[in-house]
Amino acid sequence: MRVKPHTPGPWFYNRDEGGIHGHVISTGDYIICDLPDAGDAAAPQTEANARLIAVAPDLFDAAMRVIDRWSSGDLAGAIRALDAAIAEAKGGRK
Repeated sequence: MRVKPHTPGPWFYNRDEGGIHGHVISTGDYIICDLPDAGDAAAPQTEANARLIAVAPDLFDAAMRVIDRWSSGDLAGAIRALDAAIAEAKGGRK
């Protein structure tokens, strides 16, 4: 597998104690991004964006696995990993 050019995962989405805004953080509490609250109407979209950003390392790993396994013809496991990462980005839904 190739070298990863980003902060290693896993990444997590956490809202602050007041619920005003959230952060996507790495396991070392390094802030990957800050997601300010854009109001109640935008809350579902903000949460969806946060889930997508938080799962980016898994999506990257799964995509790299597909590319690496393409030539060997062993795509089944790579596709399952990609499917799981996409489901996580969608909030655990398929």
